[in-house]
Amino acid sequence: MSDVRPLMHAIQNRDTEAARAALARDASQATDPLPGGLSPLMFALYNGAQEIAELLRAYRPLSLHEAVALDDTPAVARHVLDAPDAIRRHSVDGWTPLHLAAFFGQRDALLVLIGLGAPIDSISENPMQNTPMHAGPAGEQMAPLLIGFGADVHHVGGSGITALHLAATRGFNGLTRLLMARGVDRSLKTEDDKTAADLARERGHLDVAHLLDNGLQ
Repeated sequence: MSDVRPLMHAIQNRDTEAARAALARDASQATDPLPGGLSPLMFALYNGAQEIAELLRAYRPLSLHEAVALDDTPAVARHVLDAPDAIRRHSVDGWTPLHLAAFFGQRDALLVLIGLGAPIDSISENPMQNTPMHAGPAGEQMAPLLIGFGADVHHVGGSGITALHLAATRGFNGLTRLLMARGVDRSLKTEDDKTAADLARERGHLDVAHLLDNGLQ
């Protein structure tokens, strides 16, 4: 663990120069999995350290999940064509490749995965128990695309959370309208007894809360 700590700190601080220095002292930090099994490159992407992620690309070939998160579509296609079952496999933190494409807003990777047969409603193997449709609101443009391909908008994930709850939490008016038009039940409550309108109000998204309270006009 001590070997990876300097690189982890550099990633958390988005300090590219500190990352370069850490790797110069011990290049194995670029490829050794972090505690829990996550790769340093994925850790960088989750932390928004894009420059460090690009730096780490040079140290070994990308895994399928990494290629998706970076929107490297040639690498995505190669992985899936070489091992078709890989498109259904979950990452160490429980996500399918399609979840990650939706989460990171990687449209091209998402389209390649769907074209190659990625199951659109796979459930994550973690406490969130959600589908790529839930991950989509992280990048607002991905959710409508998934809906267009027939994604299940009604799935209730861990803690009772639906895609509508997530859209409301982020204040996405257009996506909220789309989900409501598709019949998502706006009265559903999370495990802590909150509707989508409640969540929108808590975050200060009063226009979305008003929409959810009053319905489509």
